[in-house]
Amino acid sequence: MTNQNGNGNTSDRIGSIKDSVKGMVDQGHERVDQIKHRVLEVKDQAVTRGNAYLDRATGYIRANPLKSVGIAFGVGYLGMRIFRR
Repeated sequence: MTNQNGNGNTSDRIGSIKDSVKGMVDQGHERVDQIKHRVLEVKDQAVTRGNAYLDRATGYIRANPLKSVGIAFGVGYLGMRIFRR
């Protein structure tokens, strides 16, 4: 009878360990889903913000084409001078 109790006790322990591991895996899945949801929110915010800046820049370029060309030329010239060294 001791063997049966011992085997039953071992089976109970294994079952308990399985349940614990399953619980941890489930918690991990939930946490991954939360992180994934947050990452998607941040990405959407970044895209929205980027589109707003792009719209503002496009509006400025259309309103001030000569200034825009001058600024682009100046930035290009400075970039060339910096990276040439």
